[in-house]
Amino acid sequence: MSDEDLWEAARARTREDVRQIFARTPEAPQRTCPHCGEQAQTREEHCPACGRSYFERPDRFSPRTRRILQTLGVLGAAAVLALVVVVLVHQARDNGTSARERRAAAAAAERARLTREQRPHHATAVALRDDDRGAADSVRVRRRVALVNRLEAAITADARGRVARHELRARAIRSTSCHALANNARGDELDLRKPLGRYSCEAAVETASNAGITSTLGVPFVGTIDFASARLTWCKDNPTSASDVKTALAFVRLSRECTAARGPVFGSGYLIEPRR
Repeated sequence: MSDEDLWEAARARTREDVRQIFARTPEAPQRTCPHCGEQAQTREEHCPACGRSYFERPDRFSPRTRRILQTLGVLGAAAVLALVVVVLVHQARDNGTSARERRAAAAAAERARLTREQRPHHATAVALRDDDRGAADSVRVRRRVALVNRLEAAITADARGRVARHELRARAIRSTSCHALANNARGDELDLRKPLGRYSCEAAVETASNAGITSTLGVPFVGTIDFASARLTWCKDNPTSASDVKTALAFVRLSRECTAARGPVFGSGYLIEPRR
């Protein structure tokens, strides 16, 4: 056999070996997609059905389960939100009710305090009665002026007692001065035709002077005097303008006998005499 034949035989064996080697290559493996469950015989990395990688970690829940869980989450959040809204509404309603109840209780307590504070007080100075119409005018005026002094003294004593009982916010009461209830009018004690004297009084707490003008800081009272019987009546006053009556926590109108008012209700007080 020639050398050429030997080489040809060797090449033939080599080709056969290569053919057998390729003939022994295993088939593509059967794979199951962890995402969609599709089975396929392939060496590719991605599933031919869903396109996702065979090596990618699958989702914990299926799309259907995820949709269900998402729906339940939305419903749960809505339920919690509704519960919070209900609780807040009830709380706001309870707070509003509590605030109204507290204000009503405070207003009732203030009305009771004002009623006690403004109740009429009485005294009589029999020896100073102006019941003798035949007496000289000077004697009658002197008695009537003395009754005004008695009224001032009675109010001073009353105010000092209130300070001692801590019913008035004042350190001390110096004295009391009374003048006609009507502004800029002369005292009723000077008009012998008037059977009643009506007065606005001030129990002085402090006085101050500036440029020759003295002002007084005091506690307001009102009083009346029946000159014939020498009966004195006085009341602690808490002046409230008609416009402030609706906004004040509580308002108690003075008793009629505090000013011997005979007229109808007017503003925060009364008309002294009936309308004509």
